[in-house]
Amino acid sequence: MISLLNRRWVSRRRSLRRLGVLAATGLAAIAVVPATHAAAVPARGTSGWSVLLCKFNDVAAQPQTTTFFGQMFGSAGAGMGGLYDYYSDQSYGKLRISAAVRGWYTMPYTKAQEAPKSRWDKINDCVATAASGGYAVPAGNRIAVITNSQQDSGSSGGRVILDPGAWNIRFAAHEMGHAYGLDHSYSNDLTYQNASWSAPGEYDDMWDEMSAQHVYGFNTTSFGNGGVGFNAFDRDKLGFIPMNRVLTFGANGVGSSTVTLAPLQVPAASGPLVVRVPFDPSDPFHYYSVEFQRKVGWSQGIPADTVLIHMVQNGRPTLLRQLAVSGKPPVQHLSANGVTINVNSVSGNAASVSITSNIVTRCLQGYVWREARAGDLVCVLPSTRTQAWADNAAAPSRWVVGPYGPHTCIQGYVWREAYAGDDVCVTPSNRTLAAYDNTQAAARRNPARFVYGPNTCTPGNVWREADLSDYACVAPSTRSQASYDNSVKTSRWVLGPYGPHTCIQGYVWREAFPGDDVCVTPANRSLTAYDNTQVAVRVLRPGG
Repeated sequence: MISLLNRRWVSRRRSLRRLGVLAATGLAAIAVVPATHAAAVPARGTSGWSVLLCKFNDVAAQPQTTTFFGQMFGSAGAGMGGLYDYYSDQSYGKLRISAAVRGWYTMPYTKAQEAPKSRWDKINDCVATAASGGYAVPAGNRIAVITNSQQDSGSSGGRVILDPGAWNIRFAAHEMGHAYGLDHSYSNDLTYQNASWSAPGEYDDMWDEMSAQHVYGFNTTSFGNGGVGFNAFDRDKLGFIPMNRVLTFGANGVGSSTVTLAPLQVPAASGPLVVRVPFDPSDPFHYYSVEFQRKVGWSQGIPADTVLIHMVQNGRPTLLRQLAVSGKPPVQHLSANGVTINVNSVSGNAASVSITSNIVTRCLQGYVWREARAGDLVCVLPSTRTQAWADNAAAPSRWVVGPYGPHTCIQGYVWREAYAGDDVCVTPSNRTLAAYDNTQAAARRNPARFVYGPNTCTPGNVWREADLSDYACVAPSTRSQASYDNSVKTSRWVLGPYGPHTCIQGYVWREAFPGDDVCVTPANRSLTAYDNTQVAVRVLRPGG
């Protein structure tokens, strides 16, 4: 039986259909991000940022010190409520920002000369100025450009630019989210339009940082508005939520149950942090996402503790609001697409949600219910169902009174026996096919088993699972090796120069992620390092 907290993986490609987008988001202060979906990959370990301070050559002011930006971005500000604290909290400790702050550099351009340029060119002008001043951005570092006068703020090509009006956590964390591959967030309120250039519903998930300035924020002590946390989909997409804290509803064949969710903000509480509720057999990227948010920490600005339901479609979550209710609060009861979701109660660190879904009886893409009789939900090819219906219609013409009673089959035909008591007469080959289809019933049913969210691997690859947050996609043999190495790790540790987990002779630390001190052969460590470089190209995206 498949565990309800689904940790299995499927590596085969499924037919994916691209469905219409409900909405897109944005604010006047922030430029539109291209409509194409960024291919975010799990983000883990130390993440280097080069923070470059650049002045226009006709503006001499240096409004803040390098120390300020070091504290705003990096570990120098740990505990002060800066971006280091923000991303450490949102990633449950998996992502640590390391900031190298350089400048102020004076660019060879006036503010007026820079104004008409594209955001990408503005960023690159600062990068080039820093290079001419002796600082080359290290390979692998992301870039944040800081300008000394208000002109433009946002992101382009994974790089960030912030003028003095954007030196706050709400703005900066959002733009850094784009650099990690996150898109804008949305609601189903198509009457909401943030700006003339934004799509209806864009920037209307106020519980999610990727709605940027249209979020429930709060004031930090040192760095302006603190914004809000990421929603569950974004955390899932970046690999922040461990596998055993994601529940794929129906994956174990149970179509009705009550789930107790833990808050995204309190990972120490018991229960799943997000529930995926699949309903579309033709598209494993089309499902409902259920999460519980508490009014604490980086989400202290939200109105109250609440459960949120999103529809994930085309690689994008859309917050479902009650459009007919004043204030358009989040949906708390849903009945659509063969799914019902009811929020029963929210109390402390527990939210009770009842869910039912018919996905467990639905067929995989390419199959249909046979329907040899009412309630026959064996999944077969469409041609087989058509034949079953034709055989049913012809049944009286194939019966005669004989040794097996009034439903004895005429010569050349036999009872189909698709179910107990099925005396419809068919050809022997059709009876054989019915018997075979019955043996395949479980394998062809319940598409929920194959819904794995935003980190689905490309065909032929599976999650490595060196630990519960290791979403790197690798060959199946590599996952098997990682599992074996984990199982014997204590036998390969000795007390030595690297502490109690020094490897025995002939072995080295695997280093699949920071702190991974499981001892493996040097060849396995080399393979692990290579697999880590291939993460981005092995993640399957909608339409991919």
